[in-house]
Amino acid sequence: MKELWQQRSFRWYWLGMFLSSLGDQFGWMGLTWFVMKKTGSPAAMGGVVLAYMLPAVFAGLVAGVLLDRFDRRKLIMMDNIARGLIFIALVALLQVDQVPLFVIYVLIVIAGILSPLSTAGAQTLLPRIVSDKNQLVKANGVMETQWQIVYMFGPALAGVLIGLIGEAYVLLIDAASFFVCAFCFSRLPRELTKSANPTVIVKGQMGVFFRSLWSDMRTGYRYIFGRKQLIILVFFTFLFNMSYGPIEIALPLYANQDLAGGSVALGMLWSSLAIGALLGSLFFSTVTWKLPLGSTLAGIIVAWGLTTLPIALFSRLEIAMASMVVAGFCFAPYNIMYRSYLQKQVPDALLGRVLTSVRTITGTGMPAGAAVSGVLIPFLGVQGIIGAGAAVCIIFGLLAFGALKNLEDSSSLPIEER
Repeated sequence: MKELWQQRSFRWYWLGMFLSSLGDQFGWMGLTWFVMKKTGSPAAMGGVVLAYMLPAVFAGLVAGVLLDRFDRRKLIMMDNIARGLIFIALVALLQVDQVPLFVIYVLIVIAGILSPLSTAGAQTLLPRIVSDKNQLVKANGVMETQWQIVYMFGPALAGVLIGLIGEAYVLLIDAASFFVCAFCFSRLPRELTKSANPTVIVKGQMGVFFRSLWSDMRTGYRYIFGRKQLIILVFFTFLFNMSYGPIEIALPLYANQDLAGGSVALGMLWSSLAIGALLGSLFFSTVTWKLPLGSTLAGIIVAWGLTTLPIALFSRLEIAMASMVVAGFCFAPYNIMYRSYLQKQVPDALLGRVLTSVRTITGTGMPAGAAVSGVLIPFLGVQGIIGAGAAVCIIFGLLAFGALKNLEDSSSLPIEER
């Protein structure tokens, strides 16, 4: 662990991601609370998630190619500056009394299209910053711990700030975090971020560029579908994300209606999840994990369903907070192990395209689950949809025990890159 912090590049990387993640918590809390107050519609809240997540998923295909062709540091900086300006525009719109909701959706869609440059870009940079592959799991553990610290304090602080200064100023804080993140990534050495196969666009050859772009977009999928165990892992991660979707939509309504606690109760619930995830990340980083990777991931999926089930059965804040703490503890190692597995298995020259191709599949899970939940909540109720999501998660997890048991095997089909 000490070796990581001795690297100046890793410190700048960590700081940029920390401040950006903290701002994101403020931004999502401010935005979802604004839509809930303006419409009172679960479907509209699900629409916000779809407007951001789905464009991000499909734009990721192009982003993956760009990250493998161009300087990843510059692309991340451009994305953060552009999204900072978009959230400033959202702040300006919130000052208008009768702002149409579709205008908010348009800006969210644009932000979603840009976001893969940073989300995927940061993951593709980490193996370069951490040159020792043996330290990669530790580095992902440190980043996961950082994100859980943000999730622990961010929602509660955002909930308090929304009550004190309103949604607009909370979004303004989010906008500032984008600019600070861009500055932090500007401090990374250029030799760590340049593409191994840089692309130069020559005048008059744009047609060739776009044809090769289309070919490169398919490279990530060829890599995935040439490896049976990777396909199965991606499939169950998609199902896991989908079963998480009901929590994303139902929790604000649960805090406001069933608990009658408003934004403060919602912040406490999200912070409880982050506390549990932080403890889980720290625990996982300090032990030598000997259980098989596939069985561990399957067990995590089952554990998430079991630990979120009490929220569907009780309308008490202390029970819901305890449930979120335990759920977060169980969930935390999933991202560490899943992300490290991909970073180790995929060659650096293909990493951007493969990670974004994976995300086009797994990333649709959560918004799809959120959208379905928004439609079903009027019929099943808030707690009913949470219970349904937990039950589905348990079933998928049990199936994953058999499907992922050979995940550690390195047998795969060769892939050829043109």
